[in-house]
Order: sequence, then C-alpha cells, then structure tokens
Amino acid sequence: MFSLFKFSILSLTLLGEKVSLTGSLSPSNLLSTISDRSFLVVGGTGRVGGSVARSLSNNGAKRVAVGGRGGGDTTQGDYGRDYIVVDKDNAESLVGLDLSSFDLVVNTAGPFQGKSKDSNLLMEKCLSSKVPYIDVCDDFETAKRAKQDFSEQAVAANVPIIISTGCWPGVSSLMSKALLHELGEETDPSRISCKFQFFTAGSGNAGVTLLVATFLILAERALKVVDGVKMYEKPMDVYETVDFGPEVGAKYVAPLNLLETASVAETLKIGSVESLFGTSPNFWNSLLGFSAKFPTSLLSNEPLMRALSSFSMPIVRVVDKFAGAKNAMRVDLTTQDDRMVSATYAHMDLEPCVGECVAAFAAATLSKEVGVRPGVWFTEEAIDAKHCPAVLGAAAVNAFTKSTKGLPNDRIWGDNT
Repeated sequence: MFSLFKFSILSLTLLGEKVSLTGSLSPSNLLSTISDRSFLVVGGTGRVGGSVARSLSNNGAKRVAVGGRGGGDTTQGDYGRDYIVVDKDNAESLVGLDLSSFDLVVNTAGPFQGKSKDSNLLMEKCLSSKVPYIDVCDDFETAKRAKQDFSEQAVAANVPIIISTGCWPGVSSLMSKALLHELGEETDPSRISCKFQFFTAGSGNAGVTLLVATFLILAERALKVVDGVKMYEKPMDVYETVDFGPEVGAKYVAPLNLLETASVAETLKIGSVESLFGTSPNFWNSLLGFSAKFPTSLLSNEPLMRALSSFSMPIVRVVDKFAGAKNAMRVDLTTQDDRMVSATYAHMDLEPCVGECVAAFAAATLSKEVGVRPGVWFTEEAIDAKHCPAVLGAAAVNAFTKSTKGLPNDRIWGDNT
C-alpha cells in the first residue's frame, strides 16, 4: 500500500507539468510552461506591454520580441528582447509579419474602447499563421466582436485564443468562476449576486494609453445586471466603502462600466452583477466623477483624450509619488440565503501586477495540462474550474494579499499560498 502511494507521487512528479493530489496544476509549475518558449508582445514598448515582456522574460522565456509602430523606445538591451516594427491596425504592415518562430502573440496595444466596429487584424493574422493569441482588451463590445468574427475560424484552425486577460479584466473574472465553483453544482447561478470591487492608488503609474482608456470608459453608463435585467447608472457617482484587507484598508468605490459585469453575466449566467472602482487620494475620485459629467462627445473623442492625458501626465506623476501604485480587487458572491464567499487580491504596484497576470494566462494558453480548447474565449470560459487555483496562484505570485472568506485560501489561490 505504501509503495503504491510512493509510486503514485513519483508518477505525478515526473510529468512534464506537476499536478497536485487534488488534480490541480501547481502555480509554480504552470509558470514553468513559459520556459524556452518564444513570444511576440505587440505594444511592448508601452507600460503594460513592457511589464508583460519583463514578466515573460523573468519566467525563462527563450525569446521575447516586442512589436510596435516604431515610435516607442526601441532599445532592447534588457531581457534579451528584440524589436519588430508592426502596426496591428494596418493590413499591409501585417502581411510581411512572420509569426512562424513564435509560440504565442500577446496584444497589449490599446486602448480597446470604441473599436467594436473594427476587425481584429492581428488576431486574424495569428489564425492564418496558426499561432495562439491572447490580449488585454478591456472593452466588452470590442471583445464580443472578436468572438463573433473569429470563434469558428479558431476552432477550424485548432488555435486557442484568450481575450481580455490581465488583472482586471482577466484574473477578476476567473476569481468569480472559482468562487462560483466553490458554491457547488447545486447552486443556481441565476440566483447569485456577484460584486466586483477595484482600487488603484493614484494612476497606478499608468501611462498615457491607460489614462485615455479611463476617460473613454467614463463616457459610458455603468452597466449593472439585476436578476438578469440590464440597468445603467451614472459612472463614479454614488460611493460606498469596501475593505480590501489590512495592507490596503477601506476605500471608497463607485460604479464604473467594466467588462466583467457583462462578461460573467453572459458566460457564467450569474443573475446579478456590478462593478465598482475607486482610487486615492480622494480628490482623484471627485475629479473622475466631475469628468464623467462632461459631454459624451468629448469623453469618447480618443485624440482629444490622448492630448488631455499627455498634458496631465506631469501632474499625475507628482501625485503618484505620494499616493503610490497599489492595486487591489475583491470579488464577492452571495447566494439568496445570504451565504457569501469572497476573494481579495492586492499588489504593491499595478504595472508589474498586470504583467504577472498576463504571464499566467500566457502559461495557461500553452499548457497541455490546462488544455485551453481551440476557439475565442473570455478567461472564465477558457480555464476549467479545476485549473483556476493554478492560474490565479500564478497571477498572484508576487501579490501581498491573496485571501478568501468563507473557504480555504488554497481553493482559490492554489498550493503556493
């Protein structure tokens, strides 16, 4: 009996990717999937893309190339990266792009708001090259357009694609799936309430593109789903206090139109969903609320918002020196009989946080153990419930808070906690 047990442990360990006795892949071994693989990070000269490139390199990637239009910092002396000139929105630029040497393409070139009428040319290029693709799209309509355009083609080409990866969206949506799974199969999702709560200190050291995306989101009414019925609220208008744990504390948050609200209501069939966001110092919240009252025609004007963001950046950087860049998210699921399960994640700095989260989804996409199916998927569709703790644990490898309420930590964050 004891010999058989030792043999079973040995067999599990000798697999290319170690699994735990519960059948879940460990976070550390999931990240080892990145080792000796080659990646192209489009938009890699920006803050988000640069963070993704660093995280992939730090996890042992053989090659991390960054792609851009040529206007960014192309000095690639660190992390062994090389630079490829490519415009993801220009068909002619993509014709000559050779993807044959890459295992995965990561698209971080935003903003993604207001692009739902545009075809995703880079995704189409990846499919024709039979190369897996992930992105950090944070706009539901843009993401949904990609699913409609390319899902069947991805299945036919046998190519897995995960859209809307990263911290939030991405990890946040997967947290909701993991929590829903823990409530049990007998739980009716349509009778569940899911609340997403997010906090970023200052701008989170964001670059211009992320500030532009914030203004574009403020142009939208905040979606709230109540018992399957869609409702819309004023963004950043009515605040409530949320506890993000001892390291971050209680923060003010208010409704914002974030992708998770629409995606988990549609994919997980959760009946009631809302998303709230807040920042600090508190006058930033007031400024966001004031900005949300601007005419939609102004807030949705991307060139104008880019100019405003560039003009504001020196002031933003001064405030960031005092506010820091902490990033936190909390997801609560509540049943009709008031049983609540909750998970909280917090990181010292938004910039590396996003890179680490995207790297976790990159590893999941390439992992044979996770086995992402061919097609175009949101994160909560792509990852089976049994593998959620491994992916979430990999994303939270450097988080200072990864806690739960109503269930053990390892049920959400894996066995590296």
